[in-house]
Amino acid sequence: MSSIEIVATGKYLPNTIITNIKLEKDNNLENGYIYKRTGIETRHYVKNETLEDIAISSVNDMLSKNKDINVEDIALIITTSTTYDNVMPSLSFCIQKYFNVKECMCLDILAGCSGFINALDIAQKYITTQTKYALVIGVEVLSKNGYKSINDKMLFGDGAGCILIKACKEEKMYFSCIESMGENNDILTCDDKHNLYMDGRKVYKFATTKTVDNINKLLKEANVKEDEISFAIPHQSNIRILDKIANKTGIKMYTNIRQYANTFCASIPIAIDDLFYSGKIKSKDKILLLGYGGGLNLGSILMEV
Repeated sequence: MSSIEIVATGKYLPNTIITNIKLEKDNNLENGYIYKRTGIETRHYVKNETLEDIAISSVNDMLSKNKDINVEDIALIITTSTTYDNVMPSLSFCIQKYFNVKECMCLDILAGCSGFINALDIAQKYITTQTKYALVIGVEVLSKNGYKSINDKMLFGDGAGCILIKACKEEKMYFSCIESMGENNDILTCDDKHNLYMDGRKVYKFATTKTVDNINKLLKEANVKEDEISFAIPHQSNIRILDKIANKTGIKMYTNIRQYANTFCASIPIAIDDLFYSGKIKSKDKILLLGYGGGLNLGSILMEV
């Protein structure tokens, strides 16, 4: 049995909303400068909340929408982030403690912006041998990073998203294609003090070429055509990148970068929650999840809802 299903989803965006107007005024930029270059209008910032706080809030959102879920049925908790606060205890263990989950394995993944793809694929491979749930959380507090340029800072926001999966007896499609490219890791870096460096041109080239190759590999293996996919749910990096990938693949892209900005590891699960609770995804739909970024790391998952 290798099929999984998404049982529930949740998300959390901090209450403080930072508009382009504020960033443009604070940095002496012309009106419309940010939206024209990124497709972003607003982003959410934490005020006094920690990474753990907003991760917990996303899980609480999921539980509030799904009253029948028993946290004792969770066998695996995986968190993924680029802005972890502590080495020990790591975030997944803090989540386990907060929700009092017993007999559970905990893992924290550090795989750049696309870490959620790695985490979900690990969870799929683990949970298909279990009768319980796997909880996968993507969470970021990027507002506290150090940025050398407003052209970097304007891209990022804070947030958390989570999904709960389990094995299912019904046959459901699941394929993954995950690639790590450490030889090119100098184009997008973040040090232990959360100072971020990005070579924008090289990142753009990587994100608009290697992603398409990766998607094509996945679709070939799955023997699925582009028009069979209801939505691609990509890492919300930059609207120019997303539009370019959509044009090259012909797959309908779901984007929410306009209101949430780029939330790194949190962007895909936040988007999944948006789609599930808007009713835009139905049972039997095929969705394609796409992550790419620091590492360099690149991955796609094709799954049937």
